[in-house]
Amino acid sequence: MARGYHPDPLPPQDDSKLPPPMTLERPPECVNRNSTPAFYVVVSALESIRKQKQHDKHQTLVRLFALWRQNVGNDLYPLIRLLIPDKDRERPNYNLKEAALANAYIEALGLEKHSEAGDSMIHWKQPVDGEDSSGDFARVCFKVIEPRCVVENGQWSVEAINHTLDELTKVKGDKKDKIRIMRQVNTYCTALEQEWLIRIILKDLKISIREKGILQAFHPDAMQLYDKCSDLKRVCWELWDPERRLNTNDIQLELFNPFRPQLCAMAKGHTHDSIAKLVGAPHKEFIMEEKLDGERIQLHMRGNGAQWFYCSRKAKDYTYLYGAHPGQGSMTKHISDIFQDQVRNVILDGEMMVWDPMLGKYLAFGTLKTAASMNNTDPNEPRPCFKVFDILYLNDNCLIDKRLSERKRLLRGGRIFKDIEKYTGRFELVEEKMGKTGKDITSYLERIMETRGEGIVVKKPDSKYSTGSRDVDWVKVKPEYSDQMGETFDLLVLGGWWGRGGRSGKVSSLLCGLREQEEIGDDGERPTFQTFCSIGTGLRYSDYTWTMDTRGQYFKPFDRKNIPPWMKMGSIGLDDKPDVYIEPEHSFVIKVKASEIVPAAGGYGIGYTLRFPRATHVFGGELDKFRESREEKVEHRDMWHCWTVNTFFDQMNGPVKKYQESQGQNKKRKVTRPKKNPFMVSAMGQVLSQDRIKGDLFDGVTFFIAKGTPAHPKAELEALVHEHGGLYSQGQLPNLSAKVISPDEKSPSVRAQIRKGVDVIKPEWLFQCIKRDYILPLIKEFLVHASAESKASRYYNRTLEHLQAISDDEEEEEEEENVAEPLNEVAEEEEDDAAREMKYKKKKADREEREEQEQREKRKTAEQRKLEADWGMRDVPKPGSDSSDEEDDRGKYDEDGDTEDEYGGKELDGDEDDKAADSHDSDGEENGQDEFRTMPVGVTTPFSEYEVQGVATMGDESDAMKYDEEKIFRHLAFYLDTSENAELNGLAPSSPTTSIKERLARVEKLLQDGGGRITTDLNDPKLTHIVMDEDDNGRYEELTKKTSKPKMKHIVLPSWVEDCASEETLLHEDIHKPK
Repeated sequence: MARGYHPDPLPPQDDSKLPPPMTLERPPECVNRNSTPAFYVVVSALESIRKQKQHDKHQTLVRLFALWRQNVGNDLYPLIRLLIPDKDRERPNYNLKEAALANAYIEALGLEKHSEAGDSMIHWKQPVDGEDSSGDFARVCFKVIEPRCVVENGQWSVEAINHTLDELTKVKGDKKDKIRIMRQVNTYCTALEQEWLIRIILKDLKISIREKGILQAFHPDAMQLYDKCSDLKRVCWELWDPERRLNTNDIQLELFNPFRPQLCAMAKGHTHDSIAKLVGAPHKEFIMEEKLDGERIQLHMRGNGAQWFYCSRKAKDYTYLYGAHPGQGSMTKHISDIFQDQVRNVILDGEMMVWDPMLGKYLAFGTLKTAASMNNTDPNEPRPCFKVFDILYLNDNCLIDKRLSERKRLLRGGRIFKDIEKYTGRFELVEEKMGKTGKDITSYLERIMETRGEGIVVKKPDSKYSTGSRDVDWVKVKPEYSDQMGETFDLLVLGGWWGRGGRSGKVSSLLCGLREQEEIGDDGERPTFQTFCSIGTGLRYSDYTWTMDTRGQYFKPFDRKNIPPWMKMGSIGLDDKPDVYIEPEHSFVIKVKASEIVPAAGGYGIGYTLRFPRATHVFGGELDKFRESREEKVEHRDMWHCWTVNTFFDQMNGPVKKYQESQGQNKKRKVTRPKKNPFMVSAMGQVLSQDRIKGDLFDGVTFFIAKGTPAHPKAELEALVHEHGGLYSQGQLPNLSAKVISPDEKSPSVRAQIRKGVDVIKPEWLFQCIKRDYILPLIKEFLVHASAESKASRYYNRTLEHLQAISDDEEEEEEEENVAEPLNEVAEEEEDDAAREMKYKKKKADREEREEQEQREKRKTAEQRKLEADWGMRDVPKPGSDSSDEEDDRGKYDEDGDTEDEYGGKELDGDEDDKAADSHDSDGEENGQDEFRTMPVGVTTPFSEYEVQGVATMGDESDAMKYDEEKIFRHLAFYLDTSENAELNGLAPSSPTTSIKERLARVEKLLQDGGGRITTDLNDPKLTHIVMDEDDNGRYEELTKKTSKPKMKHIVLPSWVEDCASEETLLHEDIHKPK
């Protein structure tokens, strides 16, 4: 049946003939005997939770819920919907984002729009000197409201607040009503209460605990029930009694109640053979499905087709787009007659795609909402197409406890759909195939890639449907590309280096690390991190701007003498010694891809680092802000939501743990993870023992010993520096801060340093400093070449005798400060102005925060203090105090309430992106792990021995480690898909137009200017990218087949090259693939 054919849509159905909607009945015991408390009680609890350690957050919630039951009653729904506003289905949105709220408040407060106060709310993201509230809209509003608010004690109860929020949802686009409501809020609520009300309206409390942690404090079964229904009211009403536990019948799926779908695990570190064994091979067959680039949707139907309901994996209701009744929407009116007559009700799980009948292919995910909202009947226009892969409910029977193979047979047995072929292009069953070996997975994946797919999903046939879980019953497999590992790393930014040129004034390279702790400890202390890699490629200019705008105030100058105790760095080397650092609680997470894992040449804390790393996403960055502006859900990550050290070593151990087919025996090799890092390899010259360090004279000073003397060779000078606490490198640092030592300028490396304008210091200076036990200023007689700064120094023309005349008093002061006065002055002259200003601003902000907290405590009224005492808030541990001594079962919850560490536990791929842009779940861009690119932990064999013969690594030089920031395409090899190159490689030639030739010619020049290598040989072992014009893409399938071994190559459009050149960094390839 042709995809262009579809049955005529049915007319709309009379609502009077529809079955009555299902209602939720409140249990008679679930009532509140007394009135709800003042809203201030909730505010006080939120204030405490926001600042507390994790254990104390949980205890505060448990105490609050217990007191509510004692003082108010058993119905906690009015409270919990305020604590988890983003999950409140009865108030899906207020149509109030920051801009609308700012304008409403400006009117409500009687401010001039362009006044300082009004401007601060409108431009709330812009940093303000001396203010730490920039970027936090609610906090900015608080600072505007507080001096203008005359309310000392809030007048509204929790019930009144809920009533006001309900009213806000009803007024929607009426600006006057919104202003009226905000005036009422300002009349009856304190400034602090208004701050938290704004956070509730924006559905982002910023309290570092998500629904899972809150619901687990409410009832041990709450999250399990929420997974099945996504309904806070039902959870609160059915579990009103904390002593009552759920049984199996209580947690079945229900019609028109969204549930959290089962997600896929990512095959991290597994070969296709090991994946096959995970899902039943070789004794049982498994199911393989194509991985789709759409939106995960669950479809509910009841009343023999009278009512329909569509929602996303995040319970967002899309019925308004697709149609609630026959004859309505862009989907229901075309498929309302698809079910057999005996199908009274059903729930289907699938993926919503966009089919273009004119092009004969599926379009990108980004076109889905447009196609769904057009609601046209033109058979040639792009339209939504629902691809079904599971059935979970049929005729009042929940099927989630049935085996997947049974559900599949039911889905395809002819009892559910009638004439489904007629609906091709609108409603289809997902393509699937049975497999039994790893070769079957490889073969099917290759076939999918040839048709421009993005991967496959492998499923265990005898598995049950597990709502809200992500386990190895469903495993997604994506291809591995030649310029990256089949893995991504979610890493916390620990610091960075200042940029130069176009990036001056911004932190342009980021130091990233891995968390040591698997979960939050009993004491709730700040976790420790081991440095892992530095990233300078993949970020757009807007990302650098966002970093400085939102995190700039938190960067502090890095002092090598005083390394933060939570940061573990390499004992030797300079690669992980940044210009500035940022404390974990103020930092952010980035997603990173790389070519290989290698021993850390610069001595990173973990002992390994990444070769050719590049950032692919900044969590919470500009892209996420844009998506938030469109009311799309984005994922927020912090220091508790990044990779851990154990996750990394599990990743490293993966290839060794896999089934050893080559050994001819059915057993796994036992691998013991070392307690300490097995590698601490340095490429910074000779490796010297820490036992040789005699003092700390040169502590924090880095030297580049470019050349020695006959009497004192280079190695001896390096050892001398090391013995006195200094660091040494085999080249200049990126920020030109290493002190260059050489007796003359007769070396090319020394002349290169002179061209850079740095000092070249004679070895005699080292000996004189050691002799006097303090660091001497750089005077003329110690310098082979003096920089402009040194020449301008007041010490430059002095003699050594003059320096020896420093008074005894000065020397005593120097000893007290553990540093010489001349060094202090030189250091002050050389200190970066921006870093110094940042340091000052941070200290000022910290001081103001403390003062504000003290003032806020003093301003509390007697009534507020009494409320806090009555509701247990006066006894709550304050920030920085010791955690409660009560027993804490850490297995129950972590920072966000998760029972397992998202990155260190069973949930292998924890992306929570609401886009859900693939079949079954959204995974970011993680690919399968390359088994040959990681080295087993504890094995000291050179890395080259672990490379597979015939598999070339990236880079023209084997020691190249990073993408060149100036030549962004360096280390990459490109094949241009021209007709001439096609003939050279035995492919079918074409007849491209002049414009196609010109585009590819421009691209070739951009690649060459950017350092890229152009090859005409598709078998080039270094080939990473194929550039194909959209209007001449007939060789796509041939190219995919021909270049898929040993790894897939990126096939991109010319636009990728142009955008990379424009942004001066390597961008993600996925949005530039030929369609």
